[in-house]
Amino acid sequence: MDTMRDKDERALSLPAFKSTPGAVAIDLDGTLLNSRSQLSERTLEAIEKCIAQGIPIVIATSRPARTTRRILDEELANRCSLVLMNGAVGRAAPPLSGIIREALPSAVIKDIIHLTLNMEPEARVTLELDGYEFGTNRPRDPDELWKVNAATPDMQLSLEQALSGSPSKIAVGGLDRDLSIIADKISRKFGDSVSVVPANERTFLNITSARATKPETLRRLLGSRQISMSDVVAIGDDTPDVGMLVACGIPIAVANAVPEVMAASKYQTASNDDDGVAIVLERITSLSLSTG
Repeated sequence: MDTMRDKDERALSLPAFKSTPGAVAIDLDGTLLNSRSQLSERTLEAIEKCIAQGIPIVIATSRPARTTRRILDEELANRCSLVLMNGAVGRAAPPLSGIIREALPSAVIKDIIHLTLNMEPEARVTLELDGYEFGTNRPRDPDELWKVNAATPDMQLSLEQALSGSPSKIAVGGLDRDLSIIADKISRKFGDSVSVVPANERTFLNITSARATKPETLRRLLGSRQISMSDVVAIGDDTPDVGMLVACGIPIAVANAVPEVMAASKYQTASNDDDGVAIVLERITSLSLSTG
């Protein structure tokens, strides 16, 4: 007899998988994690089954390595491939291989900082290096530093110190208001050399090298196994995921996704609080078992 969960899942717009996809790329906040920034037991079990069946799982996030690894747990993070800082860093896990890091030109970084702080003197500007060390114009005290950044005091640098370390990403936020004007000015002035991706209702800006985007870094990691983007399931919820969803052959929005993500997706699963990612992964692993 059908359970209520079975009926609810059939009401969703899910792919009719006929074969196992080449890989699954999943956004972290608002997609893989629930609204309490937690990974549910059902979702964790579904990820583990995919990994056990040799299906590459790629976590694609705007977060740096330090917070991503704390949330996922080191052991799981080591078995998933990671596209970090909106594509500025990529770290593969078997069966994929490779490490990617795209730095921003120092002259461009200085100009962007100058432009941003001239327009919004109270903005928090953060320069991310390798995903662990970072520089900021508004340092946090040790307790807040660990809670918000998953960082220890030795990881927090000044902007001047960070500039000498070839930063891979500029993050602009801390104001809780729309930063579209800054985003537009940066894009117009530096559009050929940078990618500007707003998030959190445009109150936060991710600025990376033009080569450092979620879809481009994902494509480069998958290239180590000749996996085509057309054979990839991508799942997301917010505007930084749109490029990845458009680039992948099987784009799926969680039910809590913003309108731009809904428009870019062919399919829809349940929300992040209703194990939307787990529902998709369970269908994939069930298919793999039935055809194995």
